[in-house]
This record gives sequence, structure tokens and C-alpha cells, in this order.
Amino acid sequence: MNIDKSKNYYIEPVEIEVYLKKAGKVRTVIKDLYIELIPLEPANDKSRQIFETFRAKDEPIDLMEVQNLFPEYIKIIYDSYYQNMDLFEKLSMHFKAGLAGSVDSWRLSLYFTELLLKYEPTMASKVIGDFQTHNLNHMIIKLNRLKEPFLLEDSTVAYLIKRKNIAYKDRPRDKEFDKLVELWEYNVKEKFF
Repeated sequence: MNIDKSKNYYIEPVEIEVYLKKAGKVRTVIKDLYIELIPLEPANDKSRQIFETFRAKDEPIDLMEVQNLFPEYIKIIYDSYYQNMDLFEKLSMHFKAGLAGSVDSWRLSLYFTELLLKYEPTMASKVIGDFQTHNLNHMIIKLNRLKEPFLLEDSTVAYLIKRKNIAYKDRPRDKEFDKLVELWEYNVKEKFF
């Protein structure tokens, strides 16, 4: 697999069982599946303003701060997320702690984002953009730069693979990537049986 060091990746370990014929043993080998993080473009001019505000500060998009900076979105944000507002408040606190230097807060922010991503899309995300995917990418990049180990849920890994495949649908297939994805999917299915 050709890895372009100028791009950002999530690295998922994939277990591969290899049969050593001469020794008559099975060994497990771990190969890294590099999943390119596809940058997210804002959906419209309104969301572009929000994305640019947070990108300029190199921060994740904090829904609590969006309401402070862009009060015109308070109603749609509340209507879309009132059931999970306490989670968004905790996520906001972890963002702030992460920006202040807490590595554990970045990791917790990532896990909160994974959870909240399951409730998308909403009316608010259609207006302000897919901020959850943007935040997911942002925190993966942040933890990679800090050289901190972390793993994502299988559903999140599948989501990242899907985004990469959609972005590269018109390009020649990367056979090694496809083979590792196939092995990863097989391992995920085997876990549940």
C-alpha cells in the first residue's frame, strides 16, 4: 500500500492468520490498514462560515460555542439535539481541556464524538454542516500528532472506509487496501459468532 505521508490516516490493526506449513503452526500477524481521512467541505455558505471560524483556530467544532458565536442557530441546534445536550456539554468541556493540554480529554472527545455521530444526520447538521465527521477527523489527526494510541469502534472504522471509497471511486483500486479491508471485515464478522 502506498502511503502518502502528506495525508492524514487512521491506522487500524488487522489480524492475519498465517499457516506455517513446515512448522505445522498457525501464527497471527498484525498488518496496519491505513484509512485516509477525507477532508470535509461545508455544505453551504452558512456552514462554511462556521467551519472557517473553527479551522482558523485549529479547533474542533464545539456545538456550545457555535451557539455563542452564531446565535441564529440556537433554535435548530436545540430542536435537533435537546435529548443529547448534556453529552454535547461534556464534549465541550473535554474540547476545552484538550486545548489546554489534556491528552486524555482528546481521547474522551473522540469517543464522545463516535457516540454522537450515531445520531446523525439531523436538521441542524444539514444546516451547519457535518461537523461530527469534521470533529472525528480533527481528533484522529490530533491524537496521531501527539503519538497517542487509540482505537475506534468497528462501526466508525467502517464509516471511514466508506468515506475513503466514495472519495476514490473514480480512481484505480488499491488492491492491498481492498484485501486488508476484506480481512478486517471478516475478522469483525467472526467476533460476533
